[in-house]
Amino acid sequence: MAFEFSLGLLIGLLIAGASFVIGVSQCIGTTILALTVIWGFLFVNPKSPVRKYWWSVSDKLVITTSEEPGYKPKINEYVSIWVELITWSGITVDRVVMKIGRKAITSPDWKSHSVIHQEHKFHDFKRPTWLNAGKHRARLIAYTPEGYSKSREFMIEVRDIEF
Repeated sequence: MAFEFSLGLLIGLLIAGASFVIGVSQCIGTTILALTVIWGFLFVNPKSPVRKYWWSVSDKLVITTSEEPGYKPKINEYVSIWVELITWSGITVDRVVMKIGRKAITSPDWKSHSVIHQEHKFHDFKRPTWLNAGKHRARLIAYTPEGYSKSREFMIEVRDIEF
């Protein structure tokens, strides 16, 4: 949801609540004004916990992975995944995390930088000790100052390391 939409809705609710208090019913107007205050705190306030931690920036940043033969995840000491970050306007990406189940793997080589239009490369994640052999569902999450964006789920196949 865009910030401009949230701000416009806040102004609309404020005008509607004030007009209800003045004209038709104080109870309905007071209820609308209370909802306006809650909406403003949760979705317009820049220090809101919703905007900071749970707000998805998926309309500004898209993460894609490829499961074509040349781009399938490679797993040895590192889990290498083809990552493509696409944005229409520049956005700063603080970190990229791979989530397998409920556990997250942070990339040691990711540096916070601005993605201008499109960026694609193999991205390495250190293979954790708890990642056993088998097929696992994974998802990539990119964290930005405005929130986060998730990729669709993809499968990784882990085999025992052969020496």
